[in-house]
Amino acid sequence: MNKKNITISQDIIEYFKDLNSKAIILDYGCTLGKISLELIAQYDCKIIAVNLNLTDPKLYTKHENIKIFQPNTLRDAILDGLRVDGVVCINSLGYLKDPLSHISLIKASCKKDALIYILNKKISKNSVNIYALSVNKFTQIDIKNIQDDAFILKAENSKANIIPKELKVYINKAFQLHKNKQYNKAIKLYGELRKKYFLYGDVYYGLAINLKSTGKIEQAIKAYIRAIQLEPLNSNFYNGIALFYEQIKQYDKAIQSYKMAIKINPKFTKAINNLAILFYNIKMYEQSAKIFQVALDVDPNFIEVYSNMGAALNKAKKYDEAIKALETAIQKNPKHAGAYTNLGNVYNKLYEYKKAIKMHEKSIKLDPNGCNAYSNVATSYKQLGQTKKAIQNYKKAIELKPDFVNAHFDLATVYLSIQNFLDGFEQYEWRFKKDEMISHIIKYKQIYTKPRFDGTQDIKDKKLLVHSEQGFGDSIMFARFVSSIKQRYGCEVILQCRDELKTLFENSIENVDYFYARGEEKTPDFDYQISMLSLPYLYKISESKQLDYGYPYLKAQDDEDLKITKAKGMIDIGICWSASVTGESYDGKVFDLKFLEPLIKHPKINVYSLQVGVEKEDIKKYGFEDDIIDLTDKLTDFNKTASLVKQLDLTISSDTSVAHLVASLDLPVWVPLQKIPDWRWLNKGEKTPWYNSAKLFRQKTARVWDGVFQSIFAKLSKEFKIKIK
Repeated sequence: MNKKNITISQDIIEYFKDLNSKAIILDYGCTLGKISLELIAQYDCKIIAVNLNLTDPKLYTKHENIKIFQPNTLRDAILDGLRVDGVVCINSLGYLKDPLSHISLIKASCKKDALIYILNKKISKNSVNIYALSVNKFTQIDIKNIQDDAFILKAENSKANIIPKELKVYINKAFQLHKNKQYNKAIKLYGELRKKYFLYGDVYYGLAINLKSTGKIEQAIKAYIRAIQLEPLNSNFYNGIALFYEQIKQYDKAIQSYKMAIKINPKFTKAINNLAILFYNIKMYEQSAKIFQVALDVDPNFIEVYSNMGAALNKAKKYDEAIKALETAIQKNPKHAGAYTNLGNVYNKLYEYKKAIKMHEKSIKLDPNGCNAYSNVATSYKQLGQTKKAIQNYKKAIELKPDFVNAHFDLATVYLSIQNFLDGFEQYEWRFKKDEMISHIIKYKQIYTKPRFDGTQDIKDKKLLVHSEQGFGDSIMFARFVSSIKQRYGCEVILQCRDELKTLFENSIENVDYFYARGEEKTPDFDYQISMLSLPYLYKISESKQLDYGYPYLKAQDDEDLKITKAKGMIDIGICWSASVTGESYDGKVFDLKFLEPLIKHPKINVYSLQVGVEKEDIKKYGFEDDIIDLTDKLTDFNKTASLVKQLDLTISSDTSVAHLVASLDLPVWVPLQKIPDWRWLNKGEKTPWYNSAKLFRQKTARVWDGVFQSIFAKLSKEFKIKIK
């Protein structure tokens, strides 16, 4: 028979003659299914038919041996492990807008010994991509011998996508340019390589890395995606784009990409570790620890993972497991500085500060340039009340890393606790760069995009927006500084506050032109902005007498619904025993309601609950429903709370907004405090320069409240002439 008279179908049947009934053939383009049916009839094989929308898929012949996929479905199947024994693609690729991505799918789908039969009769602008396939992936073909307007590519023993030697040389050159931070030169070189080596994902991957380094985000993402399109089974590419997505805070995409890298290569411990670190960074600590364990299951000798997992377990409050992981890290590598300081952090959480210091100092000895260890040991000294050593080590951490945000902020709290206000409030401005502030700044971006007033601008007759941040207590505490702004700068003052504070502030703060609640009301027009908590820094507060703006500096409007009847011979006391669960140092600001039982059960004391939130359920938990007067359902804002507390003889409150409120009203408030409390209460003494009427009761031993309440009951007995057992 004359070779020219052989039909394409006959040629394909002959070509796949060694296949059997277990074979899977990819019919890419699938036309109407004629060839697929002939292959099934001849070899009883399975067919994966990929519909490219060149024909109506409904017209494709139905058969139990045929599954119809879309390209995306095929990609997912390949990532799930699908590999085919043969590929047939007839007159489809030349019609496609981007045949290169389809060729890459075909490449990725093939087993090592797959048979490939590609016929393309449409010579077009895009068809060069098909020629590239023949040179780069499969058996080489001499393009000069292609006859007429068609070519047939037959390949046996398709090989891996091995980078040619000359391309390796260029990529190494580009790598050196990147290493030397000559990013634009590297981009130019990759641009030239892309013209000739457009089928190699490494070219686009290298281009993406350099585009990222120059801040060209959109272009970098496109290059990353192109690299993945060309090599959909390259786990390094998915890991690379995941790192980039993580950097630009597109966490969902980063997680998806890390998971894809791991799916392709389940033993890719680097990607597993990176995914666990991402979960750690977004505060999903238990999930992070579990994934670190997966990395260790794959490679028990990946020492760094033990240290990372220990840090995650510490954050998840699984301290025993954290210690075990970190001790293993140290056992496997006694010179692992990071593991020592991570172990020190666990001891910090367990309040074993002396043990923590030993671990942190061991880390510093191993790595004198480890800024984290200096900051961590400073925190240990801070919790022991050794402020000089704390300051010294925070400063060293900042010296090693000048933009170390948390070290700056923690240093601020130490300065403020010893009334070094000038340095303290200067460092306190670093709070705007803390991770915890990011969501706040994004939420109120219409404020933060306007110019910040720093005292150097002339704002006479301009509109200055003073806005709130952090907790209710912070706003109440710093509200004292607002009334003097107008007199100082001659500007129009707009005060933004949380909804629950608006009525109280309207009743109290003078020289404000406009009040608005940030949750319910639209932000008015303004020229400059400043945070309420930045006013002491703006005013250059340097000594405690500058904190006194007269007491009370807040005033309550009476509320008839909260009027209480005073009974002769009875003492009215308000209590609050828990801070906000979302606030910093929550554990240290909470005491058990049971401590107040002698007060609650006393026949001469009426106890009013000021506790809102889930913690109010403690009243029912201890069976105090008949002993405590609970009006908190009516305390819908702080003016209402203020109208209630000003009728009381005393308030006993944990370190929470209630304590600040009562003190701002210049009413008696007793505050039980942990041994090293929040900076505004200082570290010793019964008084704070921030409030005139607050009396402080401090733990003598960390986490031991018994002595605190013994002192409170003794003071009550003396002042109110009653006996409390």
